[in-house]
Amino acid sequence: MSKPGNTIPASHYDIVEGNNFAQVAMMMPNGNLANNVVAFHWDGEYVRFSTIKSRQKYKNLASDQRVALCIVDPANPWRYLEIRGTVDIEDDTERTFINSIAKKYLNQDEYPFDQPGDERVTFTVKPVRVRAEYVHADDGTPEDIGIKRG
Repeated sequence: MSKPGNTIPASHYDIVEGNNFAQVAMMMPNGNLANNVVAFHWDGEYVRFSTIKSRQKYKNLASDQRVALCIVDPANPWRYLEIRGTVDIEDDTERTFINSIAKKYLNQDEYPFDQPGDERVTFTVKPVRVRAEYVHADDGTPEDIGIKRG
């Protein structure tokens, strides 16, 4: 495990640059935890994802901006990123961000699943702690990814 910082190390760029999905954990207004799978984009500094305002995910994060993400390497589930932080929320009225997600994940220019009247928002994760983790390769051998265990 790497020493925690607040940036994604180069050893794990492939995980955030690929068409992987993130597990997003958040607090519900009643104090229970929620966890959702999201498509995301990494801009070289921040992980960003989207939802519509009528969804519980929006209500949760509008009420409490704390978030934790886990993004797993699909080729080796023992290698993953954990990102803890808070989210900034902004309207995506021009649908620029969600359309970039459609291009990345669906190879379509426009996101096809929203209904008329849906109000889109984008969450930008401001990391407080990033952990680049690996345990071992699928065959049980240690993996050297250039991160020294502390």
